[in-house]
Amino acid sequence: MSSVTSATVSPGNRVSGGSGIHAANLAYSTLLQAGRDINLQQQEPLPTEPVTKTEIDAVRQAWVAEDSEGKEIPTAPTVLAMLDRDERVVVIAGPSGTGKTAAGLRALSELRPALPGIGGQRLRLRLEHVLPDWDFVEKDKFLLPAEHGRGYLLDVSGESARWEKPDATARKFLGHAGTLRRRGSYLVVIVGEHGWPENDPDLGRNVVRAVIAPPGDRIARRHIEQLHSQVVRRGWLQESVPDAGERGKEVEAGDGRGRTSPLAGLLRADMQPGDAATLAAELGRISDSGGTITDTRDLVLRWRERVSTVFRATQDSADDRALLLAAVMLEGLGPAEVLNGARLLLKDQKTRGIRDILTGRDLATRLDAVQAKCDGQRVTFSHLPGYPAAVLRHFWRQLSDVQPNLISWVKQLTGPKGLGFGRIPEIADLLAQLAVDEGDLRPLDVAQAWAAAGDAGQNGAARLLARVARDPALGQETRTRLRSWAGQEPRANATISAVVCQGPFSKEYPRQALTCLRWVLGRPEHDSAVSVAEEALRTMGADTRLLPRVWDTVNRWLTEYEQPDDRNHLAARRAFLALLHPTADQPTATLLLANALDHADTADGLVRGWSAALSVPALESQCEKVLTAWAKAVANGALDADAVVEVLNHVIRENWMTGPLSTFIAGRAGTEYTSQSVVDLRERLILRWYDTRQPHPNPHDNQTVESHPPTRFEDNLTPSAETEDKA
Repeated sequence: MSSVTSATVSPGNRVSGGSGIHAANLAYSTLLQAGRDINLQQQEPLPTEPVTKTEIDAVRQAWVAEDSEGKEIPTAPTVLAMLDRDERVVVIAGPSGTGKTAAGLRALSELRPALPGIGGQRLRLRLEHVLPDWDFVEKDKFLLPAEHGRGYLLDVSGESARWEKPDATARKFLGHAGTLRRRGSYLVVIVGEHGWPENDPDLGRNVVRAVIAPPGDRIARRHIEQLHSQVVRRGWLQESVPDAGERGKEVEAGDGRGRTSPLAGLLRADMQPGDAATLAAELGRISDSGGTITDTRDLVLRWRERVSTVFRATQDSADDRALLLAAVMLEGLGPAEVLNGARLLLKDQKTRGIRDILTGRDLATRLDAVQAKCDGQRVTFSHLPGYPAAVLRHFWRQLSDVQPNLISWVKQLTGPKGLGFGRIPEIADLLAQLAVDEGDLRPLDVAQAWAAAGDAGQNGAARLLARVARDPALGQETRTRLRSWAGQEPRANATISAVVCQGPFSKEYPRQALTCLRWVLGRPEHDSAVSVAEEALRTMGADTRLLPRVWDTVNRWLTEYEQPDDRNHLAARRAFLALLHPTADQPTATLLLANALDHADTADGLVRGWSAALSVPALESQCEKVLTAWAKAVANGALDADAVVEVLNHVIRENWMTGPLSTFIAGRAGTEYTSQSVVDLRERLILRWYDTRQPHPNPHDNQTVESHPPTRFEDNLTPSAETEDKA
């Protein structure tokens, strides 16, 4: 599906569409056209994202094929052999830490199939991750992707053990093989140790068991040697090559460290493959920043020894430990602000006496003791990448009683007037990493407070939850929590769910984002949570890649939820009006009206949607606002005038006496319908009604409309419809 095109026209020119609707008298010089570039009638498959170059380089250039005894690890070769004999779907099962994802990528990257339609030429596949965008894998209908020449990897290891109907789920995935074969593509599914029905003869024949993981130390070394040459140049993996900054110190100490590899005994074979690869990349970064051998050893140990040393030194000083936590959260601020953050944690409001101030340690010394540096007027840990996260892990794990107080303090720090308000994105990243590292969703509790903290807080909440929602272990539970919050009565819960759908989550999990938005839009009152959900829906619709899915889903809601007492009935109609409200930075209405120029189905959908929205008394005010916005958008050229007139004439024919439409046509004292833009659009409607060159606007054959007595259009206009600004 290609992107929207722009056709440049001059005011007064006419751009004709296939349905006989014409665009005329445009005020802007650019007409945003959708035409056939956006196929609104096509069901979209699950979203995908490209496998990164870093991932591809790792499995192609730094692959470790043998175990600690030098025997070949069979996972990747077995998968490759199955794919090579035309198995289009292969499943890799096993516990975490056995290198399943890397094995799947390795096999797909090594595969050289003869693609159909290009003379049998063998090409490398384009590798993509499939994102599991479903509410319930057993119940939901979804399309697996099947573009030409793709190697897809779908990781469901975090949820496979909880499948209620594993047989049905397995058949969904395996049943995709025929479509993949026609497209010359392949799918590798990563599942957990349990869940896939391996004992079934049909469902288990495509399963490869991952039992042995490559040794973590070999992975780290291979990655360093092949991908991080700067570390090799520092000599940290070689014998008898001490760091230049510490050579004299080591010789004087006589500890013999210069005679062995600085990292000897620290790169452990039991490191998980993913952790080993991450460690190699972090060593590359610390090498670039000029780190020493001591820093390197600490990084390999995940700063455990240094953090433990700091905690032993501060065992009797709550002030220093609070200062350490404040420095982690407020990194980049000044020492005085960090100190205030520490006092806030301790709820220390008392004023210190002058004797205590003059005899106490200076602030720079205290910060240095907890490994922070004062870089000018900023407190920083840039010299110790990963140290702040290690500090948080230690507090969370070793001092677990502090967890509730820590979360409450973070909420205070990041309030609208808090010291850390400007640090919300960085704090969100720290908390997301803490949640993933500890397998604990409690750090996400700050998101609800952030949702009420304006744009910065809402963006931080979206950043935090979207990141954890992608984690293989915590992702499904996080996404379930978002859906649950969306349907809850507390406004903060519903708001945070809607906020997340404004960010990258909606692109990665559009189906689940739309489910969340539907629940929020069904709230009884049009409160701020509903407003955020409407904004999120327009943002999704403005993305031309998401618009077909959004439009199809909203139309399906309109037909599925027909009972007025169902909250989804209100949600569907609010969703339609939200999409049709034109704004400068969210041109969803522009795209839909432009698409209606060439597609009768889109025009019909617009008419049906308007009819559904106009039938809900609670939405009269919202309908009036959207109609007014359409008139303004026509006046300034943002909406195609003829498309608007065509759609509204059909809507008027079907909903002649409906309150918002009668007000729009006849006007009402004290309303904005006396504005010039509304009167101009009303005039266009009248002219179109009597245009003998065009067929009279009648509903399409597949629509049922109540019959009305013949009437003249202007008979329904009252004197109050005359404009006050024209007089």
